[in-house]
Amino acid sequence: MITRITAHRGASYLAKHENTLESFQLAIDLKADKVEFDVRRTSDRKLVIFHDSTFFDQPISYQTYREMQQHAAEEGYRIPLFEEVVKLCAGRIYMDIEIKEAGYEQELIDILHRYCKYTDYSIKSFEDPAVYHVKKLDPQITTGLLLGKDRRDVGYLLFRFKEIFPVRRLRQAGCDFVSPYHFYATPFFIFRMHRHHYPVQVWTVNKEKHVRKFLKRGVDEIITDKPDMGLVVRRKYYHSRKK
Repeated sequence: MITRITAHRGASYLAKHENTLESFQLAIDLKADKVEFDVRRTSDRKLVIFHDSTFFDQPISYQTYREMQQHAAEEGYRIPLFEEVVKLCAGRIYMDIEIKEAGYEQELIDILHRYCKYTDYSIKSFEDPAVYHVKKLDPQITTGLLLGKDRRDVGYLLFRFKEIFPVRRLRQAGCDFVSPYHFYATPFFIFRMHRHHYPVQVWTVNKEKHVRKFLKRGVDEIITDKPDMGLVVRRKYYHSRKK
């Protein structure tokens, strides 16, 4: 098994702006194994590629796509629609798609069915109901659960316990893989996930020494802002093992 290198929000360290067509094209040109990106829905029901929940101090769900584009133009870039990114990437690079909230799973799946094969993408989320709903709508779609969400409320300790020991959640949501924040991906965590047949996809790993560490630990996938660095480190690591 060769650990895959995934470009986080495109080749975000190299591009002028993350989650843009430019950043995704760079990931394709670098020959990264996968490209990761975030999907949200605007007030006029457009699926857009954007990470944060707010833009110019307003929730994305309160803004129209046109309003978002006007703000982005002030910053010198363009926010792509989900369909545009799918059309760019389908058949050229595997898409690791993060749903930021539940509620638009069917719309997203309809677009993917229009342009892609099941082997072109996977869908994941921090939100268990979103992952569960995707799997219920189409059991053939590969799905995963993200772990490491920032949370500081009353239920913090129980929430963290369920992230460190997520097997029950993974089964209930029908997940095929698990995607923990790299801090959680200890040798014991990785061992337990593999024992239950869940591939481990760690995020976000941007230092060479950490890439080497997770290669040695045998994770299935490393998400990084620097896919160019990740690919070089991986090549050197596997070359040294052949000697």
